[in-house]
Amino acid sequence: MFKQKERQKDLRLKHAFTVDVEDWYHGIADEKTRASAERRLDYGLGRLLDILAEYEVKGTFYWLGPAAVEHPYLVRQVADAGHEIGCHGWLHELVYTMSPQRFREETRKACDAIANLTGKPIISYRAPYFSITRKSLWALEILIELGFQYDSSIFPVRNWRYGIPNFPRQPQQIDTPSGSIYELPVSVRPIFNYNLPVSGGSYFRLYPYSITQNNFLALEQQGLPVVFYIHPWELDPDHPPVPLNWKERLTHYVNFHSTTPKLRRLLAEFSFAPLGDVFKNSQTRVANNHPSPSLTN
Repeated sequence: MFKQKERQKDLRLKHAFTVDVEDWYHGIADEKTRASAERRLDYGLGRLLDILAEYEVKGTFYWLGPAAVEHPYLVRQVADAGHEIGCHGWLHELVYTMSPQRFREETRKACDAIANLTGKPIISYRAPYFSITRKSLWALEILIELGFQYDSSIFPVRNWRYGIPNFPRQPQQIDTPSGSIYELPVSVRPIFNYNLPVSGGSYFRLYPYSITQNNFLALEQQGLPVVFYIHPWELDPDHPPVPLNWKERLTHYVNFHSTTPKLRRLLAEFSFAPLGDVFKNSQTRVANNHPSPSLTN
């Protein structure tokens, strides 16, 4: 019976399993907290790698530059395990608060540092906080100039920190004067003219598992792979608490202890692959009818 279920799962649509590799403090605005914070990346990342190995799942790991530089052995461990390696930028800051020059310099710095550790070119990017929005679409052209082939930074939702609510849900080829890049947006599900985030991060922890499961099944029926994301610190509920405003506290600390059991159930019920593999499988379905206007609006 178990082998039969495994065969059935293998025949299903493969979803993208992605990891934003950063330590628990990288997304906290207070510089003093970041400077003195306990380094705990190996705790959550180690647990995540063990679980993925148990379920024989490969994913895409987007490394923040300083996390990679501080933990080169972890970068190599992830790469040696067969996972895809991507870039998550240098400092965990909002892209739309940066100048194009700073974005270019810091992204190149992060990309070079990660590539030097893996020995392979880095062709996939995800912005901190999914912060490529209408205000920072210029960043896509810079990514092309830096050699990136695809991006997964746009979240088609309305959020206090990120989002392009009317961005298409399907992968998009975006054309710029510097060339083209494929955008693989984070998954949403339209409900009553509102895009509901499907699964990942705080949404994965906040939703009852039945909602996550239903979202996956709904997108499978539409032939759309889910772009799922998680952070290593979400599997480390013992990392230190720090004072945050209520919005940050809600997204960072709520339901930590639910992450591991939910994740195990998700990996058992659905099929996953690195984002690059999912992207290649969906290239024939990529729409190319929206991107040019989105770069100028």
